[in-house]
Amino acid sequence: MAVILLQCTYLAAVGFCFATAEWLMLRAEKNLTTRTLVMCQLLIIVWCMPQLFLVFVSSRGMKYALYGISYVGISFIGPCWLAFSRLYSRKRLSPRAGLLLFGIAAFDYGMFLTNGLHRLFYRSFQLDQVVYGPVFCFHTAFSYVCVIWGMAIVLQNFRKNRVDKRHVTIIILAAVVPLIFNMLYLSGTVKSGFDLTPPVFALSSFLMLVAVFRYDFLDIHVAASRQIFASMSEGIIVCNQRGKVTCCNQAVCGYVDVKNGDEYETVLRRLQEKCSREGDDGERAWEDLERDGAVLDLLDGRKVRLKQYHIRGRRGKETAVVLLLTDVGEYYELLRQNRELAISEQRLAIERERNRIAQEVHDTTGHTLTMIQSLTKLARIGFKGKEPENGGIDAEILDYLCQAQELAADGIRQLRWSINHLRMGCDGQLVSQGVRQLADSVKELKVDVEIQGEDSFAYSHLSRVVYQCLREAVTNCLKYAQAAHMDVIVKFGENGLGVYIFDDGQGCGSIDEHNGLSGIRQRIAGAGGQVRFRSAAGEGFQIFFELPLGKEQEPQYKEGGKR
Repeated sequence: MAVILLQCTYLAAVGFCFATAEWLMLRAEKNLTTRTLVMCQLLIIVWCMPQLFLVFVSSRGMKYALYGISYVGISFIGPCWLAFSRLYSRKRLSPRAGLLLFGIAAFDYGMFLTNGLHRLFYRSFQLDQVVYGPVFCFHTAFSYVCVIWGMAIVLQNFRKNRVDKRHVTIIILAAVVPLIFNMLYLSGTVKSGFDLTPPVFALSSFLMLVAVFRYDFLDIHVAASRQIFASMSEGIIVCNQRGKVTCCNQAVCGYVDVKNGDEYETVLRRLQEKCSREGDDGERAWEDLERDGAVLDLLDGRKVRLKQYHIRGRRGKETAVVLLLTDVGEYYELLRQNRELAISEQRLAIERERNRIAQEVHDTTGHTLTMIQSLTKLARIGFKGKEPENGGIDAEILDYLCQAQELAADGIRQLRWSINHLRMGCDGQLVSQGVRQLADSVKELKVDVEIQGEDSFAYSHLSRVVYQCLREAVTNCLKYAQAAHMDVIVKFGENGLGVYIFDDGQGCGSIDEHNGLSGIRQRIAGAGGQVRFRSAAGEGFQIFFELPLGKEQEPQYKEGGKR
């Protein structure tokens, strides 16, 4: 029964060590520290495996052969543990120190192999009894020094990094327990008849496994990489060096149909078929894939960034290609909202400045023109009822006063419209809004406005041109047409807008384009449009112009003057 239990402990030690080594190789970062700890676990396995067969040994030679295999682990476990401790504390052994440590271990093992020549490792080696020699004692002391020195280094590192006490306890017990039992066995304190160290390695390996799984020893997490990979919201496609898909997570299915074994080029073609971008823009997007990644507009309205990474081996040879698909629709929506907010803030600042300028103009120029109009009116009243004298000089002065009063009234009207124009800030407003505001500000004649089609901010860059041309048309009508009514029709189309202006004035037989009409023509031409003027005696005056949905260009023109 005792033999069976002993064999079970050997198997447990081997199993736990193998599980720890496998977990480290599969999950931990592939560096020298991890490889050294894996080597420690493998040396323990080499130490324990021959112990399984010692109970079946029937000859001295067979026992010596099993000891020879076991002593590979026994000889090198001490230096390997010390090397791991140094690496774990980020203090690598120098090449000379490493050569010395492993050289002593190799010397001890060589002395074991050649013991029949000098009897220094074992004084006597029999099937039922083993007597140790001086080299064995040296080898044991050397191994103890390496293990204790390594534990001291690990403890110092734990204290420096303030590692949790439970973590520290588990790691130290994993190293100390086999050492203590080995001392008890070699000193003869415990008369067990067999080496206690290999069975105790079952407990040591279990503690190491707990440290790796439970306390993230070497920063290894319990969650399997495939679980992490599968739970990521970004779509990931991994292709090998032959261009075959070897791995992809569930998130990819939300973007494109792909499975293991598909060709890399096939996956890219399927993604391209899912995109709504065509022409030069689409081609440029795919060309950017090799540099900064491509932002793809999918047919369902989503925006996806496709990034390609090339994984290379130590010699620079490409070993894999990784495609990462990230939904960036929310990011671009946030950019759009920020852009709209910035534009709104800019419009508000412009609106405030216009209102300030309009108020200053109203308070200064408006007041001055109003005073001039009042003074000329008083002067005319003073001349009322008097007969012209001295060759008509008084009549000439009275005529000048009438002209001055008319000019002041016209200036006040023009100033009122200009102030309204400034306050409206028609650069960013709807065209129909500006037209209606101008029509409502005219008191000298009735202006009816009809809107055909649907106005939107797509036409707002044309609002200034329409407003200024309509204002000029109203001014000319008041000056020359003697009209009582004006009709304004604004028609919105897919490619632009048209404006039709009619008045019921006296009209004219021929049209001479002076500053007023030439200003309208220059504004329309600057915006890429066309204009026509029509009139006949007694039939009023008509203006027709069309503006495309293009960028407005500020024309050069002179205000005021004749038609």
